[in-house]
Amino acid sequence: MGSRMRLLIADDEPIVRDTVRLLLGNIYDIEQTDSGEGLRKIVTRDFDAILLDIMFPDANGIDLCKELKSSYPHLTIVISSSMETVDAWNSAFEAGADSYIEKRELLNQDPRKISLMINNLVERNRLRKQTEEQNKWQAELLSVLSHDVRAPFQSVLSSLDRLRKSHLEPELERLVDTTLQSARQQLSFINALLELLRLESGMVSLRLTRFDPNLPVSQSVQTLKSLISEKGIELKLNLGKALPKFEADIAQVARMVTNLLGNAIKFTHRAGKIEVSTQRAQKYDIEGIEIVVKDNGIGINEIDKPKIFDKFHRCRDKGVQGETGSGLGLAICKELAQLHNGTISVDSHVGKGSEFRIWLPLESSALSGSYLREQALEAGN
Repeated sequence: MGSRMRLLIADDEPIVRDTVRLLLGNIYDIEQTDSGEGLRKIVTRDFDAILLDIMFPDANGIDLCKELKSSYPHLTIVISSSMETVDAWNSAFEAGADSYIEKRELLNQDPRKISLMINNLVERNRLRKQTEEQNKWQAELLSVLSHDVRAPFQSVLSSLDRLRKSHLEPELERLVDTTLQSARQQLSFINALLELLRLESGMVSLRLTRFDPNLPVSQSVQTLKSLISEKGIELKLNLGKALPKFEADIAQVARMVTNLLGNAIKFTHRAGKIEVSTQRAQKYDIEGIEIVVKDNGIGINEIDKPKIFDKFHRCRDKGVQGETGSGLGLAICKELAQLHNGTISVDSHVGKGSEFRIWLPLESSALSGSYLREQALEAGN
């Protein structure tokens, strides 16, 4: 850190204040107060943490903790007390304290252990504040996109569609068609962004049912059948037989497959080949289902591979007919796979095509140590 953390010691016993300052003075910038009134005046100086006594001549530490947490919810407060009772410990946490330490332990503990505890609590509160601010920002953005942006676009689309159906000169008709197509693309982007923001903010909950894994795959193929035919692409379905029913959200699984299949169509030349398959697969010592979408299209550049599932990342290569995307489809797939406690991966070579694999557990709640370690590693990267 660029500067040391600021620690406030609030205790009416001079020996406690002096001992803590001696123990932690070389780790923190320390200030102190011996009363509740003094604490109220000095706390406005933006401290990182407070060591708070449970009793003062003019105030109760539990009440002070409630008061401080009400005004400064992310301020780290560690209550210290000579009372070695479960009731005292329980009262401290009910008041919002981040931790509780008995004075005997505080004054005799290795200062490195105390500082480690304080630092971890401060960091936890910092991350909590950051998350809350992010969620607030996302909620505001969702509101703006939903009401102030999407609604006018829908009105514009409706007006353009009505205009298109009227008798227009050829040049004006082409202009309206171009504008209508552009507006549809922008509305599609807004809808995708709304979906991704809802996923990232935890606002989307899965509607879990048990079903045949081939069902959402067949739905997605049917949805995109006309596009596949338009480009003369050969589609091969290799759907596993007698697959066990698994627990998932059928609409969201279909959304993942539709996104992957749509990408495969976009980046596969006319008369190219796409294969969609399903099979039983074990991962992280957990039984699951694997859905594979494979094409012989243009493939993915090595530069793009590490960021292919990042939001707003657009590959350097456009679709074979110049198509561009929102850069959100694969990010949505990743969020949906993780929401199911599953994974998504890609293997691709330029000029040879791409192979995307979605793996989902048979039971959505199934987890293992291997899975958690793998997810932690992926998050670290």
